Amino acid sequence: MSQEPVEQVPIVIPLYESGALYKVHFFGPFRVIRDNQSVGELVWRRNKAKALLKWFLLNTGRMFSADQLIKCFWPGVSKASAERNFHVAIHYLRHLLEPDLPPRCESKYIHRTKNNFYWFELDETWWADIFEVQHHYTKAKEAELHGDLPTAILHYRQVVEYCRLGFLHEDAYEDVFSSYRHHYERIYTEVLELLIQLFTQANMVDELLAYAHHALLVDPYCEPAVKAIVHAYFRQGNTASAIRRLDYFQTFLKEDLGIEPEEDMRSLRKKIAELE
Repeated sequence: MSQEPVEQVPIVIPLYESGALYKVHFFGPFRVIRDNQSVGELVWRRNKAKALLKWFLLNTGRMFSADQLIKCFWPGVSKASAERNFHVAIHYLRHLLEPDLPPRCESKYIHRTKNNFYWFELDETWWADIFEVQHHYTKAKEAELHGDLPTAILHYRQVVEYCRLGFLHEDAYEDVFSSYRHHYERIYTEVLELLIQLFTQANMVDELLAYAHHALLVDPYCEPAVKAIVHAYFRQGNTASAIRRLDYFQTFLKEDLGIEPEEDMRSLRKKIAELE
């Protein structure tokens, strides 16, 4: 979208899943649960209403003009058809979320200004796993800043538990959500590397090895994970496994990317070999 919204709306991010009326899952299969019942599961797969709901929740507190949303979700469609489709999708979404909404009554959640800007109003009745990830990530950073490693590890682990499910699988080829997908992929990789560092500091070798191998499944070129595994094997006195791991990674980089490992990894390999 080239045009930015002219203003923002104040928001309150709900954090408590247990008391929420609406529960939205972006990680794993996308699901909307209302009062413990799936919403729109059988009918909105062919409708842009679901895409609009995802967009609103991913952009909480922001207003978008009808033209912006139309350009985003109905590209290449004639103006008249796109406008009609947009208004049908908005109408459908309102009544899908609030099935008892009387005709001509304003939605509690989807609002429109006089100059045709739309926004989604959150309250304590909504919970989404993306808000939970944001909460745990922030709390982990705060705990790490204060030197509280156990609390930081606890919160980072929660982030991993969500991210490992995958973000919006069904929209893997939808460009409109690609920046959000890349955002959570970066968070996933970053948090795995941070956990590796924290487990190293806390001398939690088993957890270190588990998360380092997990990081390599997510990013096979993750040098911090390889270094962590090698150092863990070395501290355990298992120099043969440490060297094998380094040699495998070096070969993998050469064959797959045509590059050499960093100098510090080559130095580490030489140091371990000398002590073998």
